[in-house]
Amino acid sequence: MFFTFNQNNSGGGFDFDEARGISEYVIVEAASAEEANEGAENVGLYFDGDDDCSCCGSRWSAQWSDEDGDDVPSIYGEPVETATVYIKWMGDAPDAFVHYADGRIVAHCLPRTQY
Repeated sequence: MFFTFNQNNSGGGFDFDEARGISEYVIVEAASAEEANEGAENVGLYFDGDDDCSCCGSRWSAQWSDEDGDDVPSIYGEPVETATVYIKWMGDAPDAFVHYADGRIVAHCLPRTQY
């Protein structure tokens, strides 16, 4: 299963780290939500929100249910290969990284949604 962590624009900016595979969307392949959270934390995501903006809220949220996993890497239920974004917050940099269980990290630059 694949679990998608979408980044909240806390404090008016996004964290981006291409080497670690962190962008607006971080997708982790895991057998359960708990395992996905552990994998995400190993990448550099955090779920305490202690240093995030108090008015914007926490940057990352943990997965709570195994039922939230998708069969393929997805963003809001759309497979990452066909997903689009309304705003290119990351500019020309990858919008999403998929972290596979075998250790591969695959970057995805998503096209803008056509109106």
